[in-house]
Amino acid sequence: MSGAAATPSTETRGDPAPEADDAGLATARWLAGFHHAPFTAEAALARLPGTPDTSAPETLARLLASAGLASRLAPRRLERIDPGALPCVLFDKATGVPLVLTEISAAHRTAHIEEPGTGKPGQEISPRALARRVRREVLFVTPEDRRAGDGPDAPAGHWFWRPMRANRGAWAQVVIAALAINVLGLALPIFVMNVYDKVIPNLAFVTLWTLAAGVGIAVVLDFALRSLRAGVLDRIGRRLDTAVSSTLFRHALSLRPADLPGGALGATAILREFEQVREFFGSASLVAIIDLVFIGVFLGVLWLIVGPLTLVPAIAVPIILVLAFLAQLPMGAAVAKAQVAAQRRHKVMIEALSGLESVKSLGAEPAMQREWERASAAAARVGGRSRFWSGVATNSTQVIQQAVSVGVIAWGVFLIADGQITIGALIAANILAGRALAPLGAIAQTVFRAQYARQAMTSLDGLMQVSPERGDKIRSSFRVRDGKVEAKGLTYRYPGTETAAVDNIDLTLAPRETVALLGRVGSGKSTLGKLLAGLIPADSGTIRIDGHALAQYDPAELRAGIGYLPQEPELFTGTIGENLRLGAPKAGQEEIARALHLAGIDDFVSGLPSGLDHFIGERGQALSGGQRQGLALARLILRRPRLLFLDEPTNAMDREMETRVSARLAALAQAGTGLILCTHRPALAGIAGRMIVLDAGRKVLDGAADEVLAKLRTAAEAREATATLGKAEG
Repeated sequence: MSGAAATPSTETRGDPAPEADDAGLATARWLAGFHHAPFTAEAALARLPGTPDTSAPETLARLLASAGLASRLAPRRLERIDPGALPCVLFDKATGVPLVLTEISAAHRTAHIEEPGTGKPGQEISPRALARRVRREVLFVTPEDRRAGDGPDAPAGHWFWRPMRANRGAWAQVVIAALAINVLGLALPIFVMNVYDKVIPNLAFVTLWTLAAGVGIAVVLDFALRSLRAGVLDRIGRRLDTAVSSTLFRHALSLRPADLPGGALGATAILREFEQVREFFGSASLVAIIDLVFIGVFLGVLWLIVGPLTLVPAIAVPIILVLAFLAQLPMGAAVAKAQVAAQRRHKVMIEALSGLESVKSLGAEPAMQREWERASAAAARVGGRSRFWSGVATNSTQVIQQAVSVGVIAWGVFLIADGQITIGALIAANILAGRALAPLGAIAQTVFRAQYARQAMTSLDGLMQVSPERGDKIRSSFRVRDGKVEAKGLTYRYPGTETAAVDNIDLTLAPRETVALLGRVGSGKSTLGKLLAGLIPADSGTIRIDGHALAQYDPAELRAGIGYLPQEPELFTGTIGENLRLGAPKAGQEEIARALHLAGIDDFVSGLPSGLDHFIGERGQALSGGQRQGLALARLILRRPRLLFLDEPTNAMDREMETRVSARLAALAQAGTGLILCTHRPALAGIAGRMIVLDAGRKVLDGAADEVLAKLRTAAEAREATATLGKAEG
């Protein structure tokens, strides 16, 4: 990191031009413009995981989908492209860079292409030369029909049942395999019946070996089908896990922090409930449910062999089902309580371990241990109740199965005596009765797991029904260009409180203005910053950025233009470089050096043997408080926002570092970046030309820094004089 100690430029960012360096983004922007769809690079990339190759067809399709454009990749020769389907996207054979085909004329032997990634104007090219240049696959692009319910606000389908339906082909394979396995299950009882009735009386050894060979083939096929079914179920489980867990986490990230059910810890516990759903749909429990459908097959064959003896297992089936579902009445309530208890225990564990330093410094280990044991005892108590009723149902099923076996044999003896059935038929009937009732042996455990899965689905549905701050489609093409702020009648109350944290505030900030926001603890300064960054919605009042209402901006674009640094910024486990690049994954060395310089930690990073690769520990615990603040500030500056709201950015820094950072932030402001400095530190407040004072959520002073400071001194002197007079009179 030799460049970190240099003094880079403090120039603010201009409007980025992704067309010049990212062909995929540029192509998506061109097509969005052609179809009059909203699109910005920041908003589109915010809807992609990581930093994928945007020129890849599947990634480009997702970029287009974020703009409300449907796309389909199809193998197609150039001469077979319908002119009515233009414009469409072709891909260069050598580089994979996308091109836009806008016109093609067989009569004139010309084609017109656009190459948005190069910034060059469109060009005419012969179809033959173009065919040699591009791959034989075409990405066809059409706007979604909003009138047909395909627009940005159209529901995307249930978060779980939609991917379940997407795997319907695999589920059909599972059902077909179950049918074949159950049919093959008839081989053994038929074999036994024929051996007792035909082979033994006649000593027909040829028939015996023939039957044995047939049963052997059935057993091998049964093993193969069961193995294939297990593989298909495993593949379904992996697909569901990938698709659904991605959807759940993406939705959780799209919520405002205040909207998370139960806060971050509660939402974490809810997301963990998906394990219950995945285990149910990818386990033998679901197979048992599918096998229930084929009980009728075994009962039908049983009737053909032994006639009225079929009544014994036929009567047992509804009895077992009734007992199993009766047990679910108390079990359902127990499962709901068990999940609440498990979530409580999870919260205690996370809070205790994440705040272990505070726990130890306060000597609070006994208190946390007591909370843990209470939560564990509650979970064990409720879980034991669930297991008791599950055991009752399971044991009842086993008793009934044994009774069925006794009943079949006892009644069968009388039927043999009457000459209605043979000994072989009786033995086969006993095997078939056991096979028919086999799926019911696990019915109690299956319904028990289904209760947990249903309760988990209810919790996850509640999370998914919380409205996200951004949808899958880009809201608008607005971008924060100047950073002008206009707020009128701004009011906000935190949930569960009666006092407004921000109360009817009117505020106007000019572009590139530097303002110090002053006030006592709890006066509403931090809340105002969250409102401006769109992290919490105002209860009443309006906020306009560059003349547009806050809600008109896509959240990704809003936060690219307005940077918010909280009082206690979060760092993440990893290296300095990884933390810096979280919000700017493509930042180069010069940009990183500039951000480190402005944040006042360039000398620190330059002095590290591993530089940007220095590991900072879990949540940055290997750094001091001032270093963590500096790294968080550098990470925000690296995004080059138009306006920075810095909430106590130097309160953990020493005086020397604070002076250095204040001077460099002043240089950043002179270069054109607007600053709102929420601080109690004179050195940092001194770089502001304007000061605003809040008290109890209201704006009480607003004006030039010298005037506001003079009024504050006068008010302080008056309070001191009043206090002195009161003491003298006392």
